Amino acid sequence: MTTKTFVGIQIGAISFIDEGVEQVLDILQEKAGVNALFISALSWSRGNAGRALYGFPDHGVAEADDLKGGAFWKTNPDYYEATFHKKFDAHDPLYKGFDTFADVLPAAKKRGMKVYPYYCETSASSIRSIWQPGFAHFLDRDHWGKMATRPSLLNPHYRTWWRSVIDDWFSNHELSGMLWGIERQSPLMDIFRADSSTGFDEYFKAEGRARGIDFQRATEGYQKIDTFLQGVRKGDRPRDGVFVTLLRLLLHHPEVLMWEKMWLDAHRDMYHEISGQIRFYNPKHEVGLGIWQIINTYNPYLKAQYDQNEYAPYADWFKPVLYHTPAGLRFAQFADAWHKGVLADATPDGAYQALATVLGLNDYIAPRKDAPTSGFKAEYVKAWTENLIADTGKKVYSGIGVGVGDGGDSKAITPEEVSAGVHAAFDGGASGVLISRNYSEATLSGLEAVGKVLKERGLW
Repeated sequence: MTTKTFVGIQIGAISFIDEGVEQVLDILQEKAGVNALFISALSWSRGNAGRALYGFPDHGVAEADDLKGGAFWKTNPDYYEATFHKKFDAHDPLYKGFDTFADVLPAAKKRGMKVYPYYCETSASSIRSIWQPGFAHFLDRDHWGKMATRPSLLNPHYRTWWRSVIDDWFSNHELSGMLWGIERQSPLMDIFRADSSTGFDEYFKAEGRARGIDFQRATEGYQKIDTFLQGVRKGDRPRDGVFVTLLRLLLHHPEVLMWEKMWLDAHRDMYHEISGQIRFYNPKHEVGLGIWQIINTYNPYLKAQYDQNEYAPYADWFKPVLYHTPAGLRFAQFADAWHKGVLADATPDGAYQALATVLGLNDYIAPRKDAPTSGFKAEYVKAWTENLIADTGKKVYSGIGVGVGDGGDSKAITPEEVSAGVHAAFDGGASGVLISRNYSEATLSGLEAVGKVLKERGLW
């Protein structure tokens, strides 16, 4: 029986290696009606491409993998003549002899399943492509002038490499499109979360000069804000308050916000370009944009930066990350991090409540003390799906957490939680769902819950 709606799942090569291609496809089709695979063909993130991070489900290999990552398909050297970065195959012994496109695509196509490569940007400095020869030439600088750990969005060599990767993918493999996960944030937000920043290499300097932005004034502003917030986290409290003092620093260094806008423009331009290139090979190729939950839900500054109306021309559909079950803990952790810095004037409950109010979350959350074990109400999935459809006029495949969590500290992702989330997505007008974060984390009962909802709604 064929599924009557779009049902995708994010999956890494490791699952096909551990369980076998045909067995995995049998499970996905028989339990959840999956008709689209989103394969992490290029990744350095265990969360997106490896085995489960928080315990193990009832399938696969129950053993941690020390994922190094890279390309999980056999690259065609003819497509990398324009880039110096030609050797980035995954060196992990587990992947030896396995090609996630050559070994999975034929089997998936026989079953009528669509296949998309999925790439999720590296949001934190902790995930590093250390082993790859030459990757350091892509790296950015931070606001102190030090080498950063993530690539520069304006580095032409990095852009050329990505054009080569996409050229290889769509020239040599029968793909339906691509999902690009938008999960980076601007230098000021990196400073807010006490991480190293990006956006200050020679390419950003040149773009700043072209825009008439004083580089020294901009970096001076970022450095003062960073130093100030480091002191706040150690207990410093200025007489005029943390928030007022932070605003004062921004007012005296307007170049910071000008630099922020420049970084944002560079980030947008990256996925705008990729969107056009994918359609170059075939106008029927689908472009999907995945919207990070920190952008669409938790962070008011990022929500202001990434106006949903502006996504519409660059995608055929969207996958908003709406993992409602672990959202209780994650939002509480986000609020706690801001309470230690920019919102240090407030009480912990006050910071949590202030963020919830300005983000429109009050109807979906529990009090802070109960947040981790309560999650968000499933109605949140419905409301956020409706909003994205209204803002873009495009299809939405709501991202439902069917296995991602945060260990024992978070509310358990039960079949009932999965069912409520899937129902809420369709109630909000979703054209389908995208089972997330990774098949290697999902339980079989969670997959069955997806299938049960589809049958209850006459979609399978």
